[in-house]
Amino acid sequence: MKFFLTNLLLLLVVSANAQSSETELRVVTTDSKVTWTGTKVIGLHQGTVKVKEGKVMMKDSKLTGGYVVIDMTTITCTDIPDTDPVPKKRLENHLKDADFFDVEKFPTARFEIAEVRPHPDNAARYLVVGNLTIKGITKRWKAEIEPSTQTDKLFVAQADIRFDRQQFGVSYKGIKDELVHDMVRLNIVIKAK
Repeated sequence: MKFFLTNLLLLLVVSANAQSSETELRVVTTDSKVTWTGTKVIGLHQGTVKVKEGKVMMKDSKLTGGYVVIDMTTITCTDIPDTDPVPKKRLENHLKDADFFDVEKFPTARFEIAEVRPHPDNAARYLVVGNLTIKGITKRWKAEIEPSTQTDKLFVAQADIRFDRQQFGVSYKGIKDELVHDMVRLNIVIKAK
């Protein structure tokens, strides 16, 4: 009888651990990207930044955590055509300079999920709270994530993060007629498997 009870207890512990385990998926950097939008008094600029690495944690085909690292040295501007190489290169270099993202000193940015909640207005989305690090400054930040595929083997989603650049030391003001607004939008497409 004692042998039976010991085996039953062991089986229950193993079963509980198997049910509560999370699956770790690695972000496929070639299939993931970040699109940024910055606005100013007259118009806006848009571009891309490459994803360097990341992981997604899943449990029972639901998002439970993860992180993404962005390679800030890869900032490009997409709204200025390549046929206009001087203004395009000037803006890209300016964004990488010390008064913007200072990529020589801070080559990466990072968002790490601390908490995953159901979105209050849309059942197809998550509202996540995490730590956003830009220029070595980390702040608690919210993001909305909308998955198109979520299993324990594949996760594909779009995340929307809007941040106030002043809070992260990105303090360039611009010239009088082209004042740069503080809010920057990041649209992140993530594929992990």
